[in-house]
Amino acid sequence: MRLRSPYDIIRLLKPPRGFRLTVAGRIFFAFLTIIILIALATGNNLLYLVLAGMLAFMIVSGIESEMNLRHLELDRVLPAEVHAGIPATVTYLLKNPRNRSHRLTINDLAPVRIMDLQADQTHSAGTDITFGARGVHRLPDITISTTYPYGLFEKSITFDAAGQIVVFPRPLMFSHRQGEGARDTGSSKATDSISHVRPYSPGDPLSSVVWKKQHLGSISRVFEGGSGMSTLVVLTPGPDMETKLSQATYVIDELHRSGLAFGLVLNTYSSGMDHSREHKIRILTRLSQATEILQPSWQDIPPHGHVISI
Repeated sequence: MRLRSPYDIIRLLKPPRGFRLTVAGRIFFAFLTIIILIALATGNNLLYLVLAGMLAFMIVSGIESEMNLRHLELDRVLPAEVHAGIPATVTYLLKNPRNRSHRLTINDLAPVRIMDLQADQTHSAGTDITFGARGVHRLPDITISTTYPYGLFEKSITFDAAGQIVVFPRPLMFSHRQGEGARDTGSSKATDSISHVRPYSPGDPLSSVVWKKQHLGSISRVFEGGSGMSTLVVLTPGPDMETKLSQATYVIDELHRSGLAFGLVLNTYSSGMDHSREHKIRILTRLSQATEILQPSWQDIPPHGHVISI
């Protein structure tokens, strides 16, 4: 192995397992020390026999705990979208292809306990994580620890899983009518007319549901005009940037759910128009990393079309 930096040397010298005494382990080693001292002072053969038994007990515990951790395979599955202040489920896929494992604790963003892992079976466990602020958050390495079998000490193994996750702004309800119309006129004079119908999607307004056709399955009307056109979301300066970013996130979510093309103008950034999920993720990523909101260039915004100014 070629060592290129001091960090490579530290990583090479780092022990493959973490080790920490539990409360029971401290008591055990206290008795072990006392017996060693008394046995050496008195030469009592019975005490040497007890000492040998305790040492054997400790060795067996170390071997069992090592077998409990060896060959583990771990994968962390992150949700596609994570919003600030909203719990998101992180899933862990754990497998031991050779041995059966017991009393495992996954230490990551939050501890996850697995009491029994069958050999060569993938166990799925999840936990809810809440990020308090938008932006890029660092993900640490993952450590799996165990106190199996006798609880004398906690042994752990570390998986290289460091990375980052982009946390989007928390959606905040915003009425589209507050900013509809070209160039933020404050109203939309386009007349809504039914373009077509499509299967109902969760989140569609109840007013758009065609209740008389329930035998066909739940369907929703899709309007054209003021609310059925491709929509451009434009952010303008204001006193509360976080509120504006949250409102823009809500609007983008609603537009994507409706199946219409949408876009974003933020400072000098223009996303273009699309309706795909990838397009939505790119826009939300831009919103999550915004540091300021400047006055947009209205010359770059089409004079005709549906604009929501926030």
